[in-house]
Order: sequence, then C-alpha cells, then structure tokens
Amino acid sequence: MSLKNRILATFALAFLCALSALTRAWTQDKVPPQNQDPVSNFNLTADDLLLTKPETPEQLMQAVVQLTDLGQATSAKPYLKQLMKADIDNETVLMLRDKYGPAAFIALANNKTLQPESTELLKKMEVAFRAYATDPARIDGLINDLTGSPTDRAIAIIELKSAGAIVASPILKRLGKSEDPTTKDELAFALSQLGSPVVQPLIAAVRSPNLNIRKVAADVLGDIGDPAAILYLWNPAFSQSQPKSIQISARIALAKLLGKDTRKTEELNRHGAQLELKKAAIRLYQTYNDQSENQKIWVWDTKQETVIQKEIPAEETNLTLGLRFAKEALEMSPDREDVQTLYLAMALAMDAYRVGWNNPLPQGKGTAFNLALLSGSKAVSQVLALAMKNGHTPSAIAALKALGQIGSRTLLYEKLDKHSSVIAALNYPDRRVQFAAATAIMQLDPTKTFPGATRVIAILTRALRGEGSQSAIVIDSSVPRAQSMAGTFNELGYNTQPYQTGKAGFKAATSRMDIEFIALEANIARWGLSQTIANLRADSRTANIPIIIYGPLRLKNKIEYSIRRYPLVHYIVESNDSKNVGNQIRPFLSSLKTPELTGDIRTEYRKAALYWLSHIASSQRTKIYDLESAEKPLLQLVPDRDLASNALITLGGIPTRSAQADLVKVIVNNVFKADVKEIAALQLAFHIQKYGLLIDSMQVAEIQKAYQAAQDPDLNTALASVLGTLQPDNKIVGERLQKFQPETNTP
Repeated sequence: MSLKNRILATFALAFLCALSALTRAWTQDKVPPQNQDPVSNFNLTADDLLLTKPETPEQLMQAVVQLTDLGQATSAKPYLKQLMKADIDNETVLMLRDKYGPAAFIALANNKTLQPESTELLKKMEVAFRAYATDPARIDGLINDLTGSPTDRAIAIIELKSAGAIVASPILKRLGKSEDPTTKDELAFALSQLGSPVVQPLIAAVRSPNLNIRKVAADVLGDIGDPAAILYLWNPAFSQSQPKSIQISARIALAKLLGKDTRKTEELNRHGAQLELKKAAIRLYQTYNDQSENQKIWVWDTKQETVIQKEIPAEETNLTLGLRFAKEALEMSPDREDVQTLYLAMALAMDAYRVGWNNPLPQGKGTAFNLALLSGSKAVSQVLALAMKNGHTPSAIAALKALGQIGSRTLLYEKLDKHSSVIAALNYPDRRVQFAAATAIMQLDPTKTFPGATRVIAILTRALRGEGSQSAIVIDSSVPRAQSMAGTFNELGYNTQPYQTGKAGFKAATSRMDIEFIALEANIARWGLSQTIANLRADSRTANIPIIIYGPLRLKNKIEYSIRRYPLVHYIVESNDSKNVGNQIRPFLSSLKTPELTGDIRTEYRKAALYWLSHIASSQRTKIYDLESAEKPLLQLVPDRDLASNALITLGGIPTRSAQADLVKVIVNNVFKADVKEIAALQLAFHIQKYGLLIDSMQVAEIQKAYQAAQDPDLNTALASVLGTLQPDNKIVGERLQKFQPETNTP
C-alpha cells in the first residue's frame, strides 16, 4: 500500500463505525436518485457503457460503481452478483476498499435495486477491515511506529484507535518491559490518545504488580476523562498499602475526573473514598441474579504480564467486583463493623455462587465459611441481617449455617429492630433460608420460649411432608370483599384469614409466624395503606413477608410509585376470578424463591427435620415447642427404615390419644419388622408413663395378643414394659406369677 493510500485509509478508519450506523439509519425514502434506472436517450446497453467486459474482481467492482453512478443499477446488478459468487478473500476486499473508499460500499448497500448483494458486500468489507485492523503483527508494527517520526506516530495512533480495546494489552506489556524513559513516555501518550475504548483495560492495569504500569494507568485514566474509572481509583489514591507516587497520580486523576482543581487534591479524603466503595459493593451485592448471561471483563494476567479479556457470567462479575470494592473499603478502616459485615457477606456469596444451590459450602482453611466461624456470632448475625435486607439468599443460608455452629441462645433474644436476625429468617421468602433458620435455632437449643417457636415446628413439619399447607392474611375494610378475596386465595391453595384493619392484620402477622404473604386492599383503614406497609417492613418478624396490594386498575401506577421504596411489594388488579388472581401473583411469588429443591435435598431435609423433632420429643423441650401439628405425617414415615426410629420417638413425645393409638398400630401391624415394633413399644411405654393411658380397652387387648405372639426376645421385653405401665391389679399380677416357669437345674 502506497504512503498516500495508507494515509487516506488511516483517516477513513475513524469513520467506519459512524458510516456503518448510517447504513442502518438511512430509510428507503432517502434512496439516492440512481436507484431509479432512467431510460438512456441513446438506448445504450451495459456493454455499450463499459469500455471492456469486466472479469476480475477489480473490474467487476469498477463496472458496478460506474454503472450505478450512471443511473444503471439494474444493469450493474449482474456484475455485483458475479463479484459475490467469486467469494473474494479479505486481501482483495481491502484492495477494493482502498481504491473506492468505504463510502462507495455504503452507497451501494443503500441502493434498493442492488440489495441484498450490496449489503452482503458491505458486511464482507467490514469483517475484512476489522480483521486487518486487529491483526497482532500489524498492531506490533504500529506500536513500533510510536517511537518513530511525528508523522509515523500520528498515523500509528489513528490506526491503533481503529482496532479498539485490544491494543491496550500489547502496549501495556511493552510498557512494563521497557527501560527507556522516552519509549515509556511515547507509549503512555499513545494510550492517552486512544480514548474510551482502552478505559476498561487501563482499569484492570491499575491492579498490576508493576508500579510503573499502575502509575501510567492512573495518569492516563485521568487524561482520558471517562467517569467510569472513578470507582477504581479510590483505593490507589488512599490505601496505605499503595506507594506515595501511586497515591499522588490517582488523586490527581480523580480530581480531573471529578472536575476539581488538581492542585487541591486534599479536598478528596479517605472517608469519602471508603463511602463510595461501600456503596458500590452494596449495589453489586443487590444485583444478585443466578440466571444472568455472560459478559466480557478485563483483568490483569500475571503470567502474560498484561491485561487480558475474559468472558464470565454477569453474576460472577458482580460478585468479583463487589468483593474487590468491599475489600478496598476494608483496607481503609479495618475496624469498622459495617465494612467488615459487607466484606464477609460478599466472601460468603462468592463461595456459595461457585458451588451452586444444591451443594454445601466449601470448608477448611482459606474458605469464606471458616472465615465466618472465626469472625464470631456477632459479625455473622450482622451478615445475616444484611443478606436478608438485600435479598441475597445464598449468603443468608451460609450465615445461618455458621450461626448454628458458633452462636448462643442469646441470639434468639437480641433485638435487631424488634427480634433477632435468626428469628426474622424464619419468615424470609425462601424455604431454604427458613429451613436453615429452623435448624440453626435447634442447634442453639433454647431453654425457654421465644417468638417463633411455633414457626420452627411448622417449617420442620413441612419438610416431613415435602410441601405442606400455606397460609396468608387478607386485610380489607369491607367484610364481604375481604371474605371474597380470602375465598379466592383459598382456591389457590392458601389457608387465608381475613382482617378488617391494618392494625389487626399487623398484629396477626407478627404473632402467627407462618404467613406466606399478606394481601392488602388499596383503601384499608386504621392504619392506612402506607402506614400498614411501613409498620410491616419495620418489624423484623414481617420485614421479609411478601405484600400483595389489590385494587382497581386506575390506582395501579399511583400506588406503585408511592411504594417503590419498599421491597417485596406487588400490585394486582382486584378480581373474583381465582385463575386471574393466580396469574397475577404466581410470577411475583415465584421470583422470590430459589430453584426447586432436588429429590436428594428434600430427602436430606426430611431426615434432618425428623431428627430435630425427635430431639425435641426426647429432651424435655416440649415445653417450648408444641409437637401436635407435626403428628399427622409421622405414621406415614415409619415404613422407611431410615426414618422409622426418629418418627416413633417423635410420636412418643406428642401428648395426644391419637399419637398413642398410632404407636399401637405399629406394634400390631405385621408389616413392620420386630426391631421397628420394639421401638414403638418402648415409646408407647414411655408415653403411658408420661401422659397416662389414653387408648381404649380394645387396643389394650391387641397389645396383649402381640405380647403373646412375640417370638423376638427384645420385642417381647419391650411389650412387657408396655403391659407393666398399665398398673395391673393384684389378681392379674398373681396369675402372671403363677404362670412363670423359672429356669433351674433342680425339678
């Protein structure tokens, strides 16, 4: 390529993107006049208009351009088709581009008569030029030209700019290895001229272990002036781990980006820097979405000694950046509790993300979970509160697991708002968190009652069934309408109780601890809508219960605007049609839940729930927890040999006639093995001792028959203990003594 053509091509590079946009923007009513083929006054054919018959790609392109310029687009189209069938390579396309310029390709693409071949030719030219512009050998040659003559340097910078962000990587690598001050200055100047495309690579370079690259990156980011760099300069500017030269460069860059006097960088301070980093980390923590797509990110690569681009899921990007900002904020004030909480929450979130929903957190030295254990229950309790406030389910689950291992009973009585974060987690709108909270409380082993004890049993019982019943509250000043909406929700599977005032509904929600959602009519009274929502969100017992507001369509926008600051609130249009209501609420409620539990996880939950229920039954904790609501599904679990023992132990701790009768059913049922019957018999004896004889005479007779038929010694002994608890009278005792035949060596 001649120097003249090279210079012309260079200046054309800057307009490629703009010209490509014009291709899409021009509409058909702006098609140039040559789209219409005027009839030649001389009735000349295409061959008559051309000096020679085109054959080579260059001749075909020339024919297409000439005929189109003469208003003969129809005559030009066969030559264009022939050119496209030739499947010309990138080198030929670039030669044609150099000769005719990008504007000629765009003009052809916008000629309706020449489409679609003309648009395909334009795309082919853009692809070829992009490959040419990003060729590594070409880029290396241009970087060499940066240290050449002023003309060579100017041309090199323009051409490098056309290649985009990828040129930053080889320039930074060259910068890191160069020992020549002049070369370093030329490379730094070139980076500053490349503008916004290299901002993200330079942000990654700010974390380079090479001090010179860090300094140049900070200086150049300040010169380019893109506000996207601000967040990434706070730590270099104020971290005590950064050298003074880096701090000065970063502060001057920040002053430029923030529009401040670079001679008064003292106006910037560590406190403000920490606050900005903390806010950024919180935003990234809040944008949790495990269904997000991949995105590209620039990072520093130690092996290659420069920046590289990676493609990773957006959620991982958010967590990576959030963890980085939280750590940088922590470096500025390591003893601040709020920053400690944020960093620990981000670390747990990252580990939870890496292993996925249905896998346990990694444990051991160097893991976030071990870090949580070492941080103590106070710090982890704050992490739990932060996780629930920001709707980050994975880190909430991780925090609850840690609290179960290191917490104490006092956690159930501490007050964050009105109740502890552990108790608040019982009503978090995700069943994984609810179950984690219930099991954590069981591990804390409270010795006196606490708010939410009934909710613990409800959660454990639901795990036994797999699903279980769901409850809701309706608050509506109109009694007929409240009953109608309660009926609608009942049809959808929610056991719904109506209340007439906001105050009454709030009281019910804070006392029941088993509510899936609260439905509010838009015009409720005593309290009004805004006050009711504010109070529900202010109390930790109800802060995480979803709220559904229903009313006419005309109020939808107004109410949604007024409640936008409250989380977990959704407006639906009032309807008596349960299908219509279901279609409106299900997407909202489903969006608050994590992926469905797998069969293995459900089995694990069932075993854990049954273990804790049996623990309550056998450890004198029935004064705190009422097990009666758990009775119904227990008998169904006995046939499972892995679950039978704990199911029977739990039945033995429920003070009802039906629980005693269920134990008798197991004893007399021949389906069950002797070892299972033995456990049932021992639990029945214990039950009679504790609560008295509650079964009828027919059932007692069945036990006596079972005793007579029992061949297994252990079962026979267990049944004997049952009969002994019946307090036999002297006559029965006498008969039994006389029938007894002791083993002896003498007659």
